[in-house]
Amino acid sequence: MKLLRNDTFEVYLSPQGTVESLLLTDDPEKMNWVIDSQYVAEAGYANQHKRFGQWSATVDDVLIESVNLQPHIEVVSDQSAIVTFLHDAFKVQYEYLLHQNGEWKWIIRCSNPAQNCVKVSGFHSWLSLAYIMFRDPDVLKNMKHSCAVFPHLGGDFAKFAAMRRSNEAPHLAIYSTGDRVAAFGTYCCYTNRFLEQVSPSLDGLLYHRLSFIEDGRSMEQSADSDWIYGGGYSSITLNPLEEREWSFVFTPFGEQEQFYKNAKKYGHPHWTYSPVTTTEGKFVAEVDLPEHAELDSVKMLSVTADNGTIKEFDISNTFQLNSNVNSKRLRAVLTLKSAGEIKLVAKLTNGKCDVLVGNVLEPIHAILEERAAWLCDHSFQSAEETRPYAFLPLSNQGESLGKLSFILMKNLLSPPVPAQVKKVEMSAFLDLKQHWFENGDFTLPKSLYGSFYRIYDFDYIGHVYYLLSKFDKSLLTYGDPETYLCWAAQIMCMRLDPECHRNKREQEESQLVGVFILYIADLLEDLKKKELTDWYAKLNKLWLAFVTGLKQGSQGYKGAVTEHFYDNAGFGPTCEALCLAELTDEARLYAPLIIANIGFSNDYRANAPDRWWEALSYMTHSLWGGLVAGAARAAYEKLGDTRLLEAGYRATMAVFNCYDWNVQSTMRKLKPGEAASTYSIAAPNLNMPELSRNRFGQSIFKKSSDPLFSSLFANIESDDWDMGEELVAYMLGFGSTTYLYTDGEGELRCVNGYIEPTEKGYEITSYAAYPSRYVMLEKGLIFTAQAGEGVKRVLFTGDKFEREEVQKAQL
Repeated sequence: MKLLRNDTFEVYLSPQGTVESLLLTDDPEKMNWVIDSQYVAEAGYANQHKRFGQWSATVDDVLIESVNLQPHIEVVSDQSAIVTFLHDAFKVQYEYLLHQNGEWKWIIRCSNPAQNCVKVSGFHSWLSLAYIMFRDPDVLKNMKHSCAVFPHLGGDFAKFAAMRRSNEAPHLAIYSTGDRVAAFGTYCCYTNRFLEQVSPSLDGLLYHRLSFIEDGRSMEQSADSDWIYGGGYSSITLNPLEEREWSFVFTPFGEQEQFYKNAKKYGHPHWTYSPVTTTEGKFVAEVDLPEHAELDSVKMLSVTADNGTIKEFDISNTFQLNSNVNSKRLRAVLTLKSAGEIKLVAKLTNGKCDVLVGNVLEPIHAILEERAAWLCDHSFQSAEETRPYAFLPLSNQGESLGKLSFILMKNLLSPPVPAQVKKVEMSAFLDLKQHWFENGDFTLPKSLYGSFYRIYDFDYIGHVYYLLSKFDKSLLTYGDPETYLCWAAQIMCMRLDPECHRNKREQEESQLVGVFILYIADLLEDLKKKELTDWYAKLNKLWLAFVTGLKQGSQGYKGAVTEHFYDNAGFGPTCEALCLAELTDEARLYAPLIIANIGFSNDYRANAPDRWWEALSYMTHSLWGGLVAGAARAAYEKLGDTRLLEAGYRATMAVFNCYDWNVQSTMRKLKPGEAASTYSIAAPNLNMPELSRNRFGQSIFKKSSDPLFSSLFANIESDDWDMGEELVAYMLGFGSTTYLYTDGEGELRCVNGYIEPTEKGYEITSYAAYPSRYVMLEKGLIFTAQAGEGVKRVLFTGDKFEREEVQKAQL
């Protein structure tokens, strides 16, 4: 093992020329920022030949792998080394350079040592950063020695942010300073723990792979659909002795703002943009150019849905100096009336290009209407079906009931469609009670999972009954509002009370946070208003005891673990629950975990909360993506950290990719109202290449090479199994509320809307589906519309909100 070092890094090289350890000298935790081969062996994963620096290439259709070559290593000093791999048709050379300026530079060269030209259709190197779910009950190990990795691809300015999961600096940044990166893929090593009845059901790690040359074969048919990045997939021909070079700089950083500030030092532009807007809004893009760089042109590309034709527009003239602030940021405001993804390609005068990928949605209220109609028309089972009055897909897991809660919430916020409400009520009264409980008795849950039942299921069941209680009696057929309110209370009392459960598993799960935080406060308030004192007293006592447990466990981050491992389904809702209980000191312990967990990128699709086990890759999961995003927004209102607000909005908007029928960059196209629960962000997804940048659901695993996966999902037919609650979280938050805050440069920023200066102040236009609330938290200002009205625009004068337009609405 050879040690290279400078004042910032310690890098240990193996005899094979791979990086075995990467330490930051100022890191008090001494985290190894690359996947540790010793841990891989201890965890029982086979040697996958994916250590940092191992590479493969396809040259004249012959696969060449570094693991089969004997490298020559020349250590020049303790600050530099050259590793050379020689093959008759392909030569690869790595330089590891650690200089005194605190950087680590990694240079990759490939060349043709033969006398004839060679065709290179793929050249890939493993960038095996420490993206690990440790098989360890010590939550601090997962927080302090593991990272999430957020990619920025396209053009000449690829970069990667490796965020320590605790959000404690230093983090690690990797900036491309050489030739283009064609793709950034992942391979997952995991243990399938479904039969061990734990959650998350997998543990493992992701290996990241840089593709310097990629002709699209790594992504099978999905490359053909990828109009955004597909133009970079091609082979190259190397003439005799011809050489190509890529280079990267590694450097620590403190937080997201510094990540971008440092990038400018290496010639990278910094974009601030609307990740998603609607056809009713405006797309805003701001670019802060590095020193000595100038913008030559900006083109906007989009693709037509009917024939896939790519349209291109020159929008260079729309970029103007932002006169509102003392900076050199160029700003463009685009009114885009057609829904669909957009790609901005900015060319600098030095010839290099940068890429920005955003999206334009249909008005979100229209998306929600289409979704509710589709579910009621296609998912509701008739009386003659196998399980009458259930909503498809049939499932024992409560997550599948999120669709019912969504339909009800949508009908509470917009003019109700009686037929939709009736179908949900029939399902709740005639199917739900009987399926999850013995003879419909809420005190006797059925053991639907063999020997046990899931506590989490009751969160979803209680939500359905609570929302039914919010409807006028004239819209209900089988029960009245007070009955449903009592049922919701009864279910939640059973759910939260360990004494109601015989088995240890269920008793322990009763103290875990779940979806019930979306409605527990409202449920208690309604019980009090309706003077249902017995139910209120019982539930309130259990809630306070539950919160006390959260408070006591917060110092050890107990809420960051679900049944088994570190999980954003734990720390996201736990943070929101603590905020709900006004325990802000404890909530502040969990909030950084949310910030580190939510992606930031030049591509709106990569702005999702980090969760990998549904796709075996970095991905968007509709349910937990939306719920973690909602937790970030809710935490912002109590803690005031704008990083939570911005992250929550980015992630919320990324989730709509699972519902957006105008998206053309995936194989899986959607019809209006259809949905798919998961989107695989990374490309290629080397475990299942057909998932690369594609949408899918549980049914995809029927053909998995993992026999347990294929058997578990053999009867699943639908792609939208665990969906719905994230839309409820949206409607409770960004679905109604638009936010203002002042950024670090003194500029007024708007989240979930558009801000425009006027003579009287600022006109704020909301992008919310049901706009009724405007918040300027730093000044303690909140505007709330009257019940039943939508306020699309308000005037902000600096010290108050004034209404400009009222749309009589909804109720």
